[in-house]
Amino acid sequence: MKNSHLRETVEIIGVISIVASLLLVAWEVRQANRIASAQIEMQLAQGFNEMNMSRATTPDFARLFPKLNSPGNHLVTATEESQLQGLAWHFTNLYYSAQIAHDNGLLDAQRLDKYQLDLAQTLDRFPGLHEPFRQIYDSFPELRSMPVFQPLREFEAGQLLPEAD
Repeated sequence: MKNSHLRETVEIIGVISIVASLLLVAWEVRQANRIASAQIEMQLAQGFNEMNMSRATTPDFARLFPKLNSPGNHLVTATEESQLQGLAWHFTNLYYSAQIAHDNGLLDAQRLDKYQLDLAQTLDRFPGLHEPFRQIYDSFPELRSMPVFQPLREFEAGQLLPEAD
C-alpha cells in the first residue's frame, strides 16, 4: 500500500513537472516571437530613418526632393532618374519586408495596414516617384497579390491618383 501511494505521488509530481516545463517552453516561444516582432519593426523603422537622414545630411539627395514633390516643374537628369528609381526600390523593399514579416506572423494586420497607408501617402506626396513605382510594379507581378501593395494596384488602375507628369 505504501509503495503504491509513493508511486502515485511520484507520478503526479512527474506530470506536474512536464506541464510546468511545457508552460515554460510556451512562454519562451512567446517571448521569442515578441522579440522577433520588435526587431522587425526596428529594422523597418531604420530603413525609413536612413532615408530621412540621407535627406538631412546629403545635399545631392536633399536636392532630389523638390523633384519628387513637383516633377513637372524641374528638369530631371539621368543621374536623378537613377536616384528616383533607387528611392522607389528602397520604399518597395521596405513595404515588401513588412508584407513578408506579416506573412510569417511577425507583424500584425493593423501594423501592415499602416505600411499600406504609408505607401498610399508616399504616392500622394511624391509624384516624382509615380513612374519609378509603375516600372517596378510592372516588372514584378508578384507584388500585385500582396496586400501592402494595394495602393499601387489602385494607382495602376487609375483609382488612386492622376497620371504622373
